[in-house]
Amino acid sequence: MSGAEVVTSSVVQVFRPARRAFFVYYVALALCFFGPAINPEVGVPVWLGICIGLVVAAAVGYMWSQEYQITDRGVAKTWRWTKGRQEIPWENLGEVQVLRGLVQSLLRVGNLRIKARTGDEEMFWFGLANPKEVEALIEQRRI
Repeated sequence: MSGAEVVTSSVVQVFRPARRAFFVYYVALALCFFGPAINPEVGVPVWLGICIGLVVAAAVGYMWSQEYQITDRGVAKTWRWTKGRQEIPWENLGEVQVLRGLVQSLLRVGNLRIKARTGDEEMFWFGLANPKEVEALIEQRRI
């Protein structure tokens, strides 16, 4: 090693989007894949419906690859596809807000919007199965 100290944070808890959070996307996939074949009068060729369905499927896969972490250093969001990472340390953690729409309330899922104290950074956690419990865990860990 070159004398640089490698700092690693131990992950306390990990959360992933719930499968039921993607219900609207599943409906969109069904419409894209089967809609033009079932009703050709819609004006969308079958090949275009399949292409749009594949794009929606890739978007679902990308969103499913996200992982949300509560660590000793703060809260983090990682992506498995791009190996990206976004982190807000505890000392810079601002407002944590639960966001739920009508469909999300029916599906018992929700989102978290986590803002940095300085206001320049924001993190969005999508499709959590118990967003209020996750918010409570973050508030308990806050310094």
